Amino acid sequence: MLLMLALVQAKVTPALLIVAYIANSLASLTILLPIGIGLRRRSELTSGQRWFMGYLALEFVTEAITFTLGRLHLNTHPVAYFLIPLESMVLMESFSRWQIDAGMRKALRIAALLMPLFWVPPLLGWEPRDNFSIGVESVQAICCLAAAAYTVVRRSMETTEQAQTQDWFMIGVGVMLYFTTFATMVPLAGYLLSVSLDTAVALFVVRSSAQVLSNAFYSHGMRCPLNPQHFGPSSSPPSSWGRFSWSRSGPRSSSRSGRWPA
Repeated sequence: MLLMLALVQAKVTPALLIVAYIANSLASLTILLPIGIGLRRRSELTSGQRWFMGYLALEFVTEAITFTLGRLHLNTHPVAYFLIPLESMVLMESFSRWQIDAGMRKALRIAALLMPLFWVPPLLGWEPRDNFSIGVESVQAICCLAAAAYTVVRRSMETTEQAQTQDWFMIGVGVMLYFTTFATMVPLAGYLLSVSLDTAVALFVVRSSAQVLSNAFYSHGMRCPLNPQHFGPSSSPPSSWGRFSWSRSGPRSSSRSGRWPA
């Protein structure tokens, strides 16, 4: 949307516009890497990874639709208002699958079910549907950021292995990186568009660059090893950790160790 607006108004530095276009293209294309890895390893994915695959798929659909509408000089904000709550809902569910504490797992699932409530403000006219969100999108980003940060910190306190070998850590760090920039970019972009288009596009470049780096973390997270005998406690196999069992039905037979039900 920023790129198309800049092209129409022709008030942005050409070199900066080229950089922004490249950064946006890389952000859109690199999300295919974790999706491809997930599809290749689909029979080995943990429950959390499978739900995160759903989030990545929705993110890709959102990027594709907004890119197409932007090329047609059409307003992309209604699409974002509709799809972003769905993305947040799936993302919250994925982090619920990585929780140690049953209470926090339940809290995140409830939060996931409440995400569609973010449709209400734009539908009632409390948020501008033809411009950047004043607060709704940022609040959603902060919620997702909080879920990721809690998961990374809580699980890191308990793990006996290197955190970077775990799916919840790499994906959680990627989510924190992306949503930190997203939470600040949306309200600032709406303001900067009326003040300095160059600065607004530069901010967009920062956001796209953060997304590329986040996709790299996601890719590593989708490749993380699952074998509990080599990597200690993990979200991958159904096992018991403390008072909370990773499997609803209890430990499974050794012949199916390390596999989640489809």
